[in-house]
Amino acid sequence: SSGINAEYGKFEVTNGILTFFIMMLNHRVVPIILTCHRALAGHAHWQNVAKIKGANDAKKSKLLTLWIPKLRTEAKNDSNLERNSSLRRMVDQAKKEGVPQTAIKNAITAWENREFKEHQYGIQGRDGFIALIDCATVSIKKTENDIQTLLRRHNFKFASVAFMFSNLRDIQCQIPTEISDEELEELALQCGTEDYVTDRENNSITFTIEAEDEKDFLSEAKDNNLQLISSGTRFVSHQMTSISDSETKRRIGMFMKSLEMMHEVENVHHNVENMDEIIEAS
Repeated sequence: SSGINAEYGKFEVTNGILTFFIMMLNHRVVPIILTCHRALAGHAHWQNVAKIKGANDAKKSKLLTLWIPKLRTEAKNDSNLERNSSLRRMVDQAKKEGVPQTAIKNAITAWENREFKEHQYGIQGRDGFIALIDCATVSIKKTENDIQTLLRRHNFKFASVAFMFSNLRDIQCQIPTEISDEELEELALQCGTEDYVTDRENNSITFTIEAEDEKDFLSEAKDNNLQLISSGTRFVSHQMTSISDSETKRRIGMFMKSLEMMHEVENVHHNVENMDEIIEAS
């Protein structure tokens, strides 16, 4: 009898200990597990939100980087949308692609800021790579420092390379709707150039001339009753080159993509024939 009671007492003690641990599990461990689960679920939710927000921010940044320099350049000579039809079409397209109205306004009125200045930087890289970088900024020194940081990162340097490029002007003018192709060719010759492109849809013609001939061209255009729409500047290398070295391609591609992210950069003129291939592969 005493042996049975002893065994029964051990059973009660063991049962009590098990009951105690079960209670502890119910009151402490399970809530902790649930709390951790909820925390992890919440973390996953905000991680997804962060990913979506990051993707949207990247898309917006890419839009601004693409459109702001274009709008700013087009508005340089005339920011009036009623007079500058080319700028008006550009603004309409930017709106369609989702560029914010405030950003568009700031871009086309940038030149009203007296501190806003243009500057061009020449650079030299590996395997004969050279480029001219056109910038518009309120702080030339800051922009220069930002570009210098990129140059050091890719082992490039500032250099005087402008003499290795031809300075060209693309001048767009309005033309009468009834003018023939033969008359357009004659008109171009009268203005001193054989290099032109017509846009019948918008009744315009774009002449390409050397920068030094611009004054004479504008005089001839006026005599032929051509209405100026817009003008742009570009630099064409005297000698183009193709880059084949994989490391040079990688560095040039990364450098060009970094420049694309700078709102101050309006244009990059270079001497690389296969630049599109290089950037696409970067």
